[in-house]
Amino acid sequence: MSLQLNLEKSQAALQLCLAKAGIVTPPKVDLAFVLDVSGSFEDEHRAGITGQLLTRLVPWGLTFDPDQQLEVFTFSSGPQSAHAVGAVNAANYLGYVEKHIVALVPGWGGGTDYAPVLESVLRSFGWLPAAPASGMLGRVLAQFCGRPQKLPENAPGRPTLVIFVTDGENSDAARTLEVLRASQQRRDAVYFLFLGISNQGSRFPFLARLGQEFANTAFLPIPHLARFVSQDDTALNQALLGEELLAWLRGV
Repeated sequence: MSLQLNLEKSQAALQLCLAKAGIVTPPKVDLAFVLDVSGSFEDEHRAGITGQLLTRLVPWGLTFDPDQQLEVFTFSSGPQSAHAVGAVNAANYLGYVEKHIVALVPGWGGGTDYAPVLESVLRSFGWLPAAPASGMLGRVLAQFCGRPQKLPENAPGRPTLVIFVTDGENSDAARTLEVLRASQQRRDAVYFLFLGISNQGSRFPFLARLGQEFANTAFLPIPHLARFVSQDDTALNQALLGEELLAWLRGV
């Protein structure tokens, strides 16, 4: 079921929440919404509940993003599933997940790997170089133009908030740690907010580890998504705006 918001009211509530935390002028930050489309998460997508979560974040795009939108990515298992779906904004958010994601994106109903989509997001916002071309074209470019170079520290990317939504543990823990560790070492101006969704009381030890290990990463468990998205604006924003994220927003 699609959810329609009074976007002006919801945006004002977010700005008030930020002002109370000392952020009177919200910084300009690109927003990415990353959605797990593995098989175990299908029921929540088809029921429209993840779509309601995306809707509740539209005011965040209006408030923070220079283009007043969120860039949506989906993933399941393997690099081929990491997919840039498009931008969600005030004009197109109604039914976005149902219209553009359910049974339509690459990897729909697959397993769960975090690293490929994390790298895709970092690439999209300028924190990693573009992926090299494959096949003969890639070999020719490598010969005449050189291999893609590693980005230097403080590479010129755009400050980015990544809201990463998943319902399960991944199969590529070691590679995910490598990607996040490299991002931290480059001092990317990126903050990762991992939301662990479970209606069955599942725990997320790996996501909890990420939240503890990296200064620019937080983990928020959401045991009942339908209840979470039914909260009023103030309660929902307070749940998402942890002290660490607020400190990051003050510093960008």
